[in-house]
Parts: sequence; C-alpha cells; structure tokens
Amino acid sequence: MAALDLSTIPSNINTYERLLVWAAQCVQSIGNGQQTNVITNSASQPTCQVQLGVVADNTNRFIVTAYVPYDLAGINDPDEKSWMAAEDVAQTTPNANLLLN
Repeated sequence: MAALDLSTIPSNINTYERLLVWAAQCVQSIGNGQQTNVITNSASQPTCQVQLGVVADNTNRFIVTAYVPYDLAGINDPDEKSWMAAEDVAQTTPNANLLLN
C-alpha cells in the first residue's frame, strides 16, 4: 500500500460520505482491475468498485462495493481498532487526479 498522507486528501472533502466515496475511488484505482472470487463457481467481482445508479426509490446513489482483505489476529486484538486489521489491496498509489481538489 502507498502510505496515506493526510495532506493528499482533497481539502473540499468535508463529510464522511464524501470521504467514503473518495477513499473507495482511491482503492478502486490502486486495485487497477483486481478481482476477488466472492462466490464459489461464480465470476469474480472487482475488489473495489464505485458505481453510480438510480435505486428503487428513484434516488441517485453511489454504489460502493469493496472486498478489503483483513488480518484475523488484528480483528481479534482487543487493543486495536477494527480498521487497523485492514490489509493492503495493492502496492501502488491512486491516480493523481484523485489527489487534487
């Protein structure tokens, strides 16, 4: 994983929702087409994907799907926050356009 420098988070991200979408787009970018086999004997799915859609209540939504690997020992460590168990998807940096305002 490329280390996250908090100064690379665009300054106009000012809500948790925007942070979620931005972070998922960054993971999608570093995954660069990586696939995860989610269901046995079915086609693999993108490891991280951010899509746009209109859902049943006729509202526009970001649809965020991510299969982030985690360390089981880290998840079970009572002294750590759960997000610290997340493992790297890739060793690259996000596309530069994601690191600009």
